[in-house]
Amino acid sequence: MKTAVGITALLLVPALALAAPSTRMQPGLWKFDYHTSVEMGGRKMPVEASSVQRCITETNPEKLPLMPKLPANIHCSAPQMQTTAVNYNVRMSCTASEPNGMLTNLDEDFFITPGPHGDTLQIKGTVHERITGGPIPLPSALTHIEADGRRLGACPKSIVH
Repeated sequence: MKTAVGITALLLVPALALAAPSTRMQPGLWKFDYHTSVEMGGRKMPVEASSVQRCITETNPEKLPLMPKLPANIHCSAPQMQTTAVNYNVRMSCTASEPNGMLTNLDEDFFITPGPHGDTLQIKGTVHERITGGPIPLPSALTHIEADGRRLGACPKSIVH
């Protein structure tokens, strides 16, 4: 359950974040600080914090691959993007199938707001998760994700993608 959310949210969001509507993101090494909270079966889990660094070299929104390479068991619809002058909203759905017959359905809805100089970015969104076919019924989960991204500088030659 947490794996499917983690794979799609943590891989997809930095890729989507590059396509800013009014500002092209500056190329270079970026750091994204995430705060994630989950509500499941009426219970709120503690907020988890994580960080990821990514070297961003392609900043033209029309040339960006919006979908990361996902494991073979995860299939996603093409992202739908609505752009405004200050941010954009990205929605998509994914399904992850497991060998034991469990099916995880994810509906993702993110708002991505670039900073005015292309060196910062704010991400807020939700992932609604429903699991079926498991040995015991599981309640649906709603994951809230907030992230702040900032450019750290040039990409080190050792991690350029």
